Amino acid sequence: MEIISDENNSEIKTLESNHRLNSNEFLASGKGSRCEVSSNGVIWRLGSLSFAKWLNDKEFWLHSGSALYCSEDNRTTVFSTRSSTATFSGKGTIIIEALQNGGFKFIPLEASGILSTQIGKVQKVKDGRMLLVLNTPSYFGDSYDLDLLLLLKSSRLINAYPTPLPTFDQIGLAIYVQQLKLKGKFDALIGDAPTNEKLEVWAFGKNAPKGSTKLVPKTQPKGDGFWNRLFRKD
Repeated sequence: MEIISDENNSEIKTLESNHRLNSNEFLASGKGSRCEVSSNGVIWRLGSLSFAKWLNDKEFWLHSGSALYCSEDNRTTVFSTRSSTATFSGKGTIIIEALQNGGFKFIPLEASGILSTQIGKVQKVKDGRMLLVLNTPSYFGDSYDLDLLLLLKSSRLINAYPTPLPTFDQIGLAIYVQQLKLKGKFDALIGDAPTNEKLEVWAFGKNAPKGSTKLVPKTQPKGDGFWNRLFRKD
């Protein structure tokens, strides 16, 4: 993990524990590298191969890669990427992932609040409902229901840290409620968006977008309960 300053002729140095980030510093992570940043009650995690900057306590900019935001208190936070910006008002655990087209995925694992774009559109945030934020001025693209259980088990932003997130119980409850409601029928999206009009998708379930690859979730063995599946390592 490296720090790059936009002053001092773009000095590059290795990130050390307990370093206090300044607003003129970027964080850059290599392959397999990640870090956790705490600021005024908010936990941030920066994923592998990511490049980001905290403009202040309320504004986060992501050039590439992914990040996780976790707050147990209601607050207003501005998320932006190379060409898109949206403002979240509320609380929860959210993953932000940059897209090739300059926009980003807004993925609430468990959250309550609203997300608003530069053109004034507002969406109520729902657990497991991914929103695409695109272009300048920013607007909402399509939204998709993600399989939270699959996301929890596959995302290293959640499971690759020695200390669990303080909202882990809320995430577990969101997964449980989703499993009960959707009964295994969901759209799980993995992909990127090279342009605003094209989204590369791997979809699971009946409602896969046209032209995507449709995969059917595995049938769970009898007696394989939710909590066993949540904490089991396949």
